Amino acid sequence: MRKSYLIAITIAVLFVLWMASGVLFSSDNTTGKSQNVAQAEEALFKVAVQSMRAEPIDIFVSSNGQVEPNKVVEVRAQTQGQVMSTPAKEGEPVKEGELLVQLAMEDRQLQLDEQKALLESRSKTLERLARLAKQNYQSESELERARADVKAVEAAIARIELDIARTRITAPFSGILESRLVEAGDYVQTNKAIAILIEPTPLIVSVPVGQHHINRVALGSKVDVALSTGEQVSGTVRYISPRANSSTRTFEVEIEIDNSDSKLKSGMSAKAKIAIDTVDAHYISPALFSLSAEGEIGVKTVDDSDTVRFHEVNILQSDTGGAWVSGLPDTARVIVAGQGFVEDGMKVRTTPSENRRDNTLNDSPIDVASNMISARR
Repeated sequence: MRKSYLIAITIAVLFVLWMASGVLFSSDNTTGKSQNVAQAEEALFKVAVQSMRAEPIDIFVSSNGQVEPNKVVEVRAQTQGQVMSTPAKEGEPVKEGELLVQLAMEDRQLQLDEQKALLESRSKTLERLARLAKQNYQSESELERARADVKAVEAAIARIELDIARTRITAPFSGILESRLVEAGDYVQTNKAIAILIEPTPLIVSVPVGQHHINRVALGSKVDVALSTGEQVSGTVRYISPRANSSTRTFEVEIEIDNSDSKLKSGMSAKAKIAIDTVDAHYISPALFSLSAEGEIGVKTVDDSDTVRFHEVNILQSDTGGAWVSGLPDTARVIVAGQGFVEDGMKVRTTPSENRRDNTLNDSPIDVASNMISARR
């Protein structure tokens, strides 16, 4: 009986030991598996990523040209005579109708007085003949001839008064007297150039645009203009030539710039950037560019599963800080550190980069080297 108890106790102990060994082995296996996963994750290359969202930007076509005044008019004499005075000064603004040059009256007033006296005489003759005609003492033909004489004198008076008015040579519009071509005492003939007047506002920038871009330039398009003085101004397209230059195959485009304060001067060179389109693009540092096996320029990103993806991009425009590119998803996780050590399709570990536009590497050269070593292990 005692022997049976001993056998039962022995079997129970062995069963407990067997169960315990199973739990221990299972725990060891689980721990081993967790360690393997952790080691596998640790072996992945670590990269810094930055979330970037596409922004709408204007695409420009650039062209060099020259600043010109809106109007340049050569004022000419419409009658002859001696120059009596030149009240307007060169280089100064003048208003519309302001006197530029005064010519001598000479005998114009005498001619006017003579014609007015003749008009009075002929008008009285016409009245007398009209009274006689009513009484049938005067023929209708004589009456008509008297009316014609009065009209002729009135026309002569009008011509003399117009000639007198033309002795005052005035500004046809408000502007700046660029140069005066006569001096007091000069005798001028009809149609002689008297002065050159310019209209300083608005200013016009004339630039040639190539035939490949001209259809994307529209009237009213906004334009950024850089002047040779270093000033930056804005304007709008006001004219597009309907015909190309036969030798250059370019079209003349005129850009209107406000110059109401007359600070800008005409004649200087300028570079115009004409907006031709608006697209969604990302602004990135050139340091983030990579080359595909085919030699195409692209940018490496990480998708939702932390897999590296290579996107071929098109550089739209650039400046000293970076470049605007198209070809990336609207929202992209761009690799900003370690992109030189990973390839398309690789699984990686990611760490966020906080700066929105600062595309400098967040990892130091030592960190990158350490990542590369740990990945190779």
